[in-house]
Amino acid sequence: MDLLDRLAKEFDQDTILFVGSGVSVPAGLPSWWILVSWLKDYTLKMGGNVEAANIFLKEDDLIKATSALTSELGEQGKSLKDFFNEDEKCAIFRTAEPQQIHKLIANLPSYSLITPNYDLLLEKTYEMQGREIQVVHKAEKESLNQIKRNKLKDYIYKYHGCITRPEHIVLDYKQYNAEIHGLSVDAECLKNLIQSKTFIFIGAGLEDPDFNHIRDYLIQINDADSIEFWAFMKNCEGKVDFFKKEFGINLVNYIGEGNDHSDLLNKLQALITKINIFDERKRDDIKLAIPLVDDPVIKIGGLRQTLLQANEEIIPLDKQILGFVSFFDSVDKNHLFQFMIEFKGNEGDVVLNRIEFLVKQKLMKETDNFFLPLRASFAIEAAILVEDDIMEFLMEREHG
Repeated sequence: MDLLDRLAKEFDQDTILFVGSGVSVPAGLPSWWILVSWLKDYTLKMGGNVEAANIFLKEDDLIKATSALTSELGEQGKSLKDFFNEDEKCAIFRTAEPQQIHKLIANLPSYSLITPNYDLLLEKTYEMQGREIQVVHKAEKESLNQIKRNKLKDYIYKYHGCITRPEHIVLDYKQYNAEIHGLSVDAECLKNLIQSKTFIFIGAGLEDPDFNHIRDYLIQINDADSIEFWAFMKNCEGKVDFFKKEFGINLVNYIGEGNDHSDLLNKLQALITKINIFDERKRDDIKLAIPLVDDPVIKIGGLRQTLLQANEEIIPLDKQILGFVSFFDSVDKNHLFQFMIEFKGNEGDVVLNRIEFLVKQKLMKETDNFFLPLRASFAIEAAILVEDDIMEFLMEREHG
C-alpha cells in the first residue's frame, strides 16, 4: 500500500492540517527570504544598521538575519508591529486572494488547521464557501485549552500571529525558540496535538524552521513509532526512508522544479479522492477531488461527454483504463496490462490501441514505466465506476 493510501485510511475529522508558508506564495505572498529582505529595507529606512543582517542573508541564515534586524529596529524605537503596519508592501497580507491550493485544503475532511502564516487566505477560503470556522490567535489560553481537550472543532489556530494582530507576530530566533521549547500555552498545545493527532504538514521544505522545530521535538520525545506525522515535500524521494526511521515522519514526495508545485495539487486531489473511495462513510464529510484549477465541482456525466468529444462514440475500455489509472497516483504499466488483459479479459492489441489514443488525447500521461492520471473530473468519475473491479483485482493479487 502506498503512502497516500495509508494516509487516506488514517485521515479523519480530527486530523490536524499544518499549513506552511509555501501555501501562501501562489497568492503573491512573499517567501520568508523576501519578507526578511522587506524587513531589511524597512530597518535601513528607519536608520538601523543592516550589516550583520546582510552577512546572515548571504549565509541563508534567515532566523539570525531577522533577529539582527528586529534588534536594530528596537534601537530605533520601532518593532515588527510597526513594520507590518507601516510598510506598504505588507498590505498584501490583508488583500491577497485564495488560490487553488487553499480550495483543496478546505476540501479535505478536517476542520482543524494550524498555520504560522500571518495572512487571511484560509479565513477567506472558508468564508467564500459559506462555512463557519473560528480563528484562534496566539496566547488565547481559553481557546487553546479547549483545543487540547478536543472540545473545539472548526478552527484555524494562528500560532505565529496574524496581520490583524501584528504585535503577536513571531519572526525572529528568540520567538521561534520560545514557541517550541518554552512553557507557553501555545507551545504546550502544539506538543499535545503532535502526540495525540494525525498531523499533516503542507507547504514547507525540509529546511523550513517550523518543520525543523517540530522534527526536533519528535527527536526529544523519542517514541517516533507512536506518532502519525506526515509531510508533503518536494523532490524528497531519496530521504523518505531516513525521515521515517529517524523521526517517525512520513514524507509524501511530489515532483517540481523552481516554483512549480502543480504536482502537489495533484497529490492533494488524489488524497481527497482516495479518502472518498477507501471509506464510504466519509462521503458526507468531503467533496470529491477538485479536478481542474478552474472547476471546483465534479460534474457527473463529464466522463461520457469527454469520451464522446474524443471518440464520437463511447468506448467501454476507455472508462476501465482511465478509471484504473485515476484510482492510483501512478500505475506501473504491467499492473494496468494485468488488470485490463488478464483480469478483465480484453485483447492486448486492443488495449494498447486504446491506451495510445487516450495518451494522444491528453486524457492521461505516459512515462517510460508508468501511466499517470491527469485528475480531470471525468477521470475521477471513471475511478468511481470501476472501483469495485479494482478492489476485486487487488484482492486476487494479494491472495495469489
